Parts: sequence; structure tokens; C-alpha cells
Amino acid sequence: MASTFKLVFAVLLLQLLDFCRGGKVGVDYGMDANNLPSPDQVSDLVKKHNIQYLRIYDSDPKVLKSLSNTDIELIVGVHNDDLSKFQFQSYVDSWVKNSILPYYPATKITDISVGVEVTDSPDAANLAVPAMRNVVSALKKVGLQDRIKVSTPLSFVVLSKSYPPSDGAFDGSHDNVLGPLLDFLEENQSPFMVNLYPFYAIGDSSLDAVLFKSPSSIFVDPNTGFSYKNIFDAQLDAVHFALAKRKSRSIPIIVTETGWPTRGSGRHRLAMASLDNDDDSYASIDNAQTYNTNLIRHVTDGSGTPARPDEELVVYIFSLFNENLKQGPETERNFGLFYPDMTSVYNLVFPGKGTGRSWCVASRQASNSALQNALDWACGPGKEDCSALQPDQQCFEPNNLVSHASFAFNNYYQKNGLTDQACRFGGTGIVVYNDPSYGNCIYNVKSRDPNGRTWCVATSQASRSNLQNALDWACGPGKADCSEIQPNQRCFQPDTLLAHASFAFNNYYQKNGATDASCSFRGNAIKVDRDPSYGNCIYH
Repeated sequence: MASTFKLVFAVLLLQLLDFCRGGKVGVDYGMDANNLPSPDQVSDLVKKHNIQYLRIYDSDPKVLKSLSNTDIELIVGVHNDDLSKFQFQSYVDSWVKNSILPYYPATKITDISVGVEVTDSPDAANLAVPAMRNVVSALKKVGLQDRIKVSTPLSFVVLSKSYPPSDGAFDGSHDNVLGPLLDFLEENQSPFMVNLYPFYAIGDSSLDAVLFKSPSSIFVDPNTGFSYKNIFDAQLDAVHFALAKRKSRSIPIIVTETGWPTRGSGRHRLAMASLDNDDDSYASIDNAQTYNTNLIRHVTDGSGTPARPDEELVVYIFSLFNENLKQGPETERNFGLFYPDMTSVYNLVFPGKGTGRSWCVASRQASNSALQNALDWACGPGKEDCSALQPDQQCFEPNNLVSHASFAFNNYYQKNGLTDQACRFGGTGIVVYNDPSYGNCIYNVKSRDPNGRTWCVATSQASRSNLQNALDWACGPGKADCSEIQPNQRCFQPDTLLAHASFAFNNYYQKNGATDASCSFRGNAIKVDRDPSYGNCIYH
């Protein structure tokens, strides 16, 4: 009987931890221009548009200061031209002391990207990894090596083959860089950063496939049977398979650049053998808006990619502004989301960081060895209190690796700023927005709202049919005011079932006493304590 109880208990916990979760969408702060607004103005702009993840290409102190106490998570960069200086530990120690420490943690620096597409520059290629090691050494001296991760963004052409995705493989001519780089990333539990631009694959694919508009499969990978509906997923999975061939499957991926130009002519600065079309006819505001809107929807719907359906996508859109000083064809200067006067080139809705409190739990996709290493680190060097996981304590049962790692990961995450970096654990941790506590085992959590307010939103666990039924009830018999989610109204975008249901559920919840019962919707809703409002869409 006891063993049966443990099995059922374990299954229930695994179901509790198996939350659907959206990915993360950030923006690259393109700065190769002489007509940009001040950093303080830009800080206000990104906050206004609910952009919660930002990447800069240097460590401009004015930018770092402007993002202080904004809760925006930041990737800081190092230029290729500076890599020679970063070969000297004393210089890097000084750089960390003067360019990182004065701003951290008020400015939430989560990553440092050392160089940009270094495999395309012979001078930079051999300097990147030694520079990265020096940055990690400098971070270790100030105790930040586990809170700020170090990597380098590579271009997609580092792959010699990408079709079908399962045949994805790195170009052997870059082994002098890739070998040491992948070793470094695994040693330091750092992400693999890559820039993906489906725009430049139009010559081989239909426009609909590149814009996430294909209504059905565009091809099936003959080796895996995975069906692909868009080129972004195909490119990203090609990177996944290339990493797996190098026995680096556990390394998480950040897409540090992707986007679409609004105007221009000429070819990309990288000569891509498969591209024989003139890409200027596709560079338009309409196509850029379609690509980035559908990209955001795809990243945040929690569907992952065909090869990694349960993996959280982390993507940065290039770029915040057009860059009038950037070299190369005209398209290169016209990827911006905003004009220099900070008006939008086109409307784009960012999802922010989620809708409420958050926890960090172990991913069921992680290998046992990776989970065990991460758990050992959390309860050891990570200095987490793991006493509740000991025999006869409240969180010992179910006695399995996923359960124990989840509890330890969350303790670390809550104590270290609730940042995505604090839940990485080498790619074995995931952020969730439903409380994983069970029985007497309570997972720590920090409140997001200082006034104790709560809201009711749809849970991403719910099936589409259940959500639709609940939405129909709320806007019908429930008498919620759903006028704001009609076309052309303030809360119509993003035009997704999850967003519309969340608005309707909250309207009903607030009108009916903000009680647990008024946020049930037959298990399709959850209470949150972080305001889910965005842009002009206000959750009352």
C-alpha cells in the first residue's frame, strides 16, 4: 500500500510540475546610429511598451544607469574590437569592477556576450573563448559567476548543413572556435547564443513559411518524422541537432537576434549560398509587422519547436531603432521597431514576464545526471537550505530527483532576484506561474504587488476547448464586460485565446468579490499578484 501511495503521489506531483509555459521575447538595443534618443528616454520607452528583456552591444554606463530598478533583464556586450584587451586578466578585472559592479544588481544584468559572430572574423575568432574565460574569472572574484552567465553570439552560417533539421551540423572549418566554446559553455552552464534570420531564407522557402503563416506543414523531416510549419523552427532545430551531435544537448539556446527589415535593397552582409533572390521586395513594414507579431505569438504560446516541444524559447528581436550608421546594404539599417523620435514604425505588443508570481522547478526533460549535478550545486555551493528534503521532513516525499531538485531550485530562485538567470541551472530549471506546493511542502514565493492586489487570469495549462467554453460563459451568462477585447479595442491585441480569456476572467473576478470561487472557471484560471495590464490594456 505504501509503495502504491508513493507512486500515485509522484504522478500527481509530475502532473503539477508539467505546466505549459510561454517563452521570453526581448529586443536588441541597436546603437549604431547618431540620432538616437537619450538612454533615459529609451528606458521610459521600453517600460511603456512592456519590454522586459533587453540586449545591448557594449557596457555604456548611461544605458546601465538608466535601466536601474526597472526589473528589465539585460545582456551586456563586448565589441569584437575590444577582444584583444580582454586577453589580459587585469584589464578584465578592471572592466568588471568599473562597468558591471557599480550597476549590479539594481540593473539586472543576467548575461555578458563577448564578441559578435566571431567566426565571421578571423581576427576575433581565436580571441573570444580566452576573453570569455577571463570574464568568468573576474566574475568569480566578486562572487557573480553563477548569477551572470557568459557566452558569445554566433551567426547561423556557423552550420554547414541545416536541412533537414536533423542533419544540422557545424562547419568543421570553425572547430578551432567551436570545440573550446562548447567546452566552456558546458563547464559554466552558459547558453549557446545564435542569430537566426529566416528573412534571408526566402529564396528556398515560401514567404508564408517564413512569416509563420503557413496553414499546414511545409515539410516533414525524413529522419525524425517531425513536421515543420515555419522556417524559424527549422533553423532553430538544426542548431539543436548540431549541438546534440557534439554531445552538447543540455546546453540551452538563446536566439540573440532575429527580425525583419522594413525597407531597403541589397543582399545580406553574409554571402549565403542558398540565396539567389533580390530580397528588397520583401523588406516592408507589413511583412516586418507580420513576422514579429507571429514570432512573439509563437514564442509565448509555449509550443517550443518540433524537436523540443517542451523547451522554453528565448528570443531577442533586432532591433529597437533603425541604425543610420550601420555598414552594408540598406536593409541592414532598417530593422528598427521605433523611429528616432520614439514613435512606432508599426504596432507590436510585447508580453512582458508573465502574469503573476513565479517559481522555479526542475525540467522533466533534463537528464538525471544533469539534474543531480544541479541539485548538488544548489544544496552545496549555491548555499540553499535543503533540510526540508531530508528523510521524514515535509518535502522528502515523493523521494525522486525531479521533486527534490524543484524544491532546491526554487529556494535559490526566490533568494536571488527571481531572474531567469537564477532559474537556469544549466538548462535544467524552468520558470512556472502556478504554485508547485503540495500537502505540507510549501514552496517559497515573493509577492509581486506591494499593495496586496490580486488578479485572475487564464492558465496556460487549459485546453483550447475548455478556455473557449469558459470565455463564452464569462462574456455571456457571467456578464463580464468583454467590449475591450473586440476588434480595434484596447485589449484585442494580442489576438489570442489566452489573452482574451484572461481579460474576461479578471473582469468577472473583480466584479464578484475577488474570491477564490470567482476565479475558478472550472480549473481554467489562476489568481496572480502581479498586474497583467500592458500598454493601454488595463486590467481593472
